[in-house]
Amino acid sequence: MTLQQIQAQIAKLGVYKQQQIEAYQSLKTDLYKKVREQTMYQSEADLRLSNFRKEAEAYSTTEYNSIKNKLSAFEQSEKEKIKAEYETVTADDVAELTLLGTMAVNEGEIKGYLERYKKNPLAVKKIHEIATENKIELPQYILKEDRLSNTIETLKQYAGYYQAAEIADNLGSASDLAFTLVVADEGMNQAVDSYVVTAP
Repeated sequence: MTLQQIQAQIAKLGVYKQQQIEAYQSLKTDLYKKVREQTMYQSEADLRLSNFRKEAEAYSTTEYNSIKNKLSAFEQSEKEKIKAEYETVTADDVAELTLLGTMAVNEGEIKGYLERYKKNPLAVKKIHEIATENKIELPQYILKEDRLSNTIETLKQYAGYYQAAEIADNLGSASDLAFTLVVADEGMNQAVDSYVVTAP
């Protein structure tokens, strides 16, 4: 399963939750109208609303747990792939980078070292430190596994927000959730792109 597929499942959970909030409100209006017209007892209306809410929450919880499990499995398998891609730091690498740290270097040399050590995160981090000491501007370096963790955390937050939205809406959570769906879609796209699109 890809991050985009999990993202789609999270978005689907958000849409489902919003639809259930709206359906609950509609059902509540209809049932309470019947109670006022005395064609239904209050206890029956409350029972139907309770059953509707429980059924919607059960589905939502099942879906949320599925999303969390998929995110955890994806994160674990990706971290294993990332670690397999990395090269280890040798004594020669340490000596070379230590020497490089004592010299004045230019941007071209730093970029050459970055290219050479791109599969070695510790070396890349050291090269960034050397660039900073030589007042050379480089893009901020974030380890691939850190980008993965940030992305997974963002997706979990949106899934958790959708899960926490109450079906029994009394304070306008349906409209709040509708707004959040729009914002969340952009936020999730950015999070996924920061991991998937960004070079290692």
